[in-house]
Amino acid sequence: MVLQFRQRGLPESEIQPLIGRINAIAGGVEVGSEIPKSGLSDRKFKGEISRINATDAKSRVFGADLFYGVNPTFVPNLKIATPKTYIIGTDDELQIDVYGNNISNQRLTVSPDGFINVKYAGLVNVNGLSIEQATDILKARLLKYYPSISSGETKLQITLGSLRSIQVSIIGAIKNPGTFTLPSIAKLYNALYLSGGPLDNGSFRSIELIRDNRLIATADLYEFILKGDQHANFTLRDNDIIRVPYAQKQITLDGSLNRTGIFEMKNNESLEQAFDFAGGFKSNAFRGTVSGTRFTERERKIIDISSENFNSFILQNGDSLYVDSVLNKFENRVFITGSVYKPGSYALEKDMDLIKLIRKAQGLKEDAFINRVNMMRKSDDLKRSFLTLNLKSVVSGDEKIILKKEDSIHISSTTDLRDSTIVKLLGPVKYPGEYKYEDSMTLGGLILQAGGFLENAVPTRIEIGRRKTEFNLESKGDFTSEIINVELTKDLDNYTSKFYLMPYDVISIKLDPSKIKQVSVKISGQVKYEGSYTLTNPDERLSSIIQRAGGLLPYADISGAKLIRKKDKVDSEQLKRLSKSSIKLNNLQVDSKQDEVSSLLESKEVESETIDVALQLRRILDNPGTNEDITLKDEDELIVPRLINTVTVGGEVLKPVTVQYESNRNFGSYISAAGGYTRNANKTRAFITYSNGRAAKTQSLLMFKFHPKVKPGSTIFVPLLPNTKGFDPSKLGVLVSALTSLSTIFILLFK
Repeated sequence: MVLQFRQRGLPESEIQPLIGRINAIAGGVEVGSEIPKSGLSDRKFKGEISRINATDAKSRVFGADLFYGVNPTFVPNLKIATPKTYIIGTDDELQIDVYGNNISNQRLTVSPDGFINVKYAGLVNVNGLSIEQATDILKARLLKYYPSISSGETKLQITLGSLRSIQVSIIGAIKNPGTFTLPSIAKLYNALYLSGGPLDNGSFRSIELIRDNRLIATADLYEFILKGDQHANFTLRDNDIIRVPYAQKQITLDGSLNRTGIFEMKNNESLEQAFDFAGGFKSNAFRGTVSGTRFTERERKIIDISSENFNSFILQNGDSLYVDSVLNKFENRVFITGSVYKPGSYALEKDMDLIKLIRKAQGLKEDAFINRVNMMRKSDDLKRSFLTLNLKSVVSGDEKIILKKEDSIHISSTTDLRDSTIVKLLGPVKYPGEYKYEDSMTLGGLILQAGGFLENAVPTRIEIGRRKTEFNLESKGDFTSEIINVELTKDLDNYTSKFYLMPYDVISIKLDPSKIKQVSVKISGQVKYEGSYTLTNPDERLSSIIQRAGGLLPYADISGAKLIRKKDKVDSEQLKRLSKSSIKLNNLQVDSKQDEVSSLLESKEVESETIDVALQLRRILDNPGTNEDITLKDEDELIVPRLINTVTVGGEVLKPVTVQYESNRNFGSYISAAGGYTRNANKTRAFITYSNGRAAKTQSLLMFKFHPKVKPGSTIFVPLLPNTKGFDPSKLGVLVSALTSLSTIFILLFK
């Protein structure tokens, strides 16, 4: 086939593309009249697009968010099909394809003079021509070389290869004014995006495109934002100027609108159109009146616009309007509560009466009290008044109550009007306490309701205290309660379980004395077997537990052993009450003696749940079973420490210290080891606490002081001198009176 073409005079330059075409067909590629895609996927831009990074700060100006975000909205697409209206210029690269019966392709660059050299057609001036115009010229030039062009069997197509760059200047109220290098297919919106968009006070609606010193178009970005209309998105040319003027009229809309912010308005646009820009009202918007502020030449003023004037009200630059939400009130609401099947709020209809409202609430319940009902009604000045109605006459039709807006009716229940009666269940049941009395309530039923008997309950000795209704108030000692003894079984299967209770009965169930709780104590420290031990009998003594623990170890500090005992609840509460009372006394500025008591009661010993029991363990072990041998209680803990051969000195000494114990050293020697007393030391109140919890204080007799004995592991503490109060002049009269009385007595005695 190729040989035949050569014999017919087909040029070699066309034979080679033909061979490639034939090979493509042989490889399974379908040949048809579709447009070739060469030149699109590999199209390049001969230049570099200048990009302006958008700022992170959001603006309230409507339309400004178009220029934010990571995905550009207006970036030139270099792979779009070549527009037929594209104007060819210098440095454009054109892809010329001839296909069909004839095959040829060329990639030509437009010279600075605007010419391209097309095979067979020669030099063709395409500068300033559109793609469509250049295609028509080339078809006419090549018609004599490719006659089948006229019949359509051969087609010619011009597409852009590499794009030339153009320079566009952007001036005015723009975030980044200047000259930008763009692809030749870029449009107006592409340039605006690359420059960062208009300033907050720049115009979004009057963007001017200037070409050859003539205004050729004015773009309104609102058309694109609201409708997607791009008719003003013109293709740019080299040396075009984009001018963004300052906005002449900007208003602020806030409140119950779908979109709030700052909007640019044209002179002929009304408030109704501004609400359209804001996306309309929200469902809860109050549309009767819109209020706001306006700037005058000297100050601001309030403006109110009613709904009928929305379409005619002309806005001014700087107006700020707020759309409020609807009032928190209802124009047609009434309430019904209480003993009806569907209580709640209902719509008030014209001339609606109480019977119709009850029907809307699905009628009265069986326990409804219909003799009297309460209705609350609001007057025009919002004052509330309460009315009492006879519902029985309303139901029978003898009386008709016409309702008003915000009326509230409450229908009481007969059970609510009864006195709330109870019974009380005390003793070893799972849930003791008070229970609401019900008609025909039985003793067995109440015990089941309380979870049944506990294991240590005695069901055969149940006492019921019943209130007497008749007794003589004037008779001293007359019984006010009746005691009833009842015997049950734990499975509640005997007939007495059906004993009927009365309101305010008090049922007392006794504890089984034969089921005594096991008592456990703990022993720790320097004993052979530490741990918990259960007492064999309530009178077991401390010496017995030590013996059961294997005795003491060789390094045990017998004199330092102590017993920790849990305080009785009653004792703890009394101490706390005394502490509170002493604090009140301090607030009244009582004397120093009461201050000292108060300080003691406020100490940690008062708040603690345990107390240390001081022991003489050596005497207990030497005399087991005697009165000195302590009887143990539940949760007692015996601690036998390891022998500590030191003495600690603290408080008002120059250097608190811990020193080695020496049997031949006395109290003063240890004070000297701590540097002696400070100036504020209360020497007469110094005391020692021993490791077993006992304490001993310094005794004074005349001019002599007797210090307690120091033992290993003890702590010497020197307290602070109390604050001495100055002379109180108010007590001078009392003192003079007392001295006068004493003088008078002495004179009478010795006269």
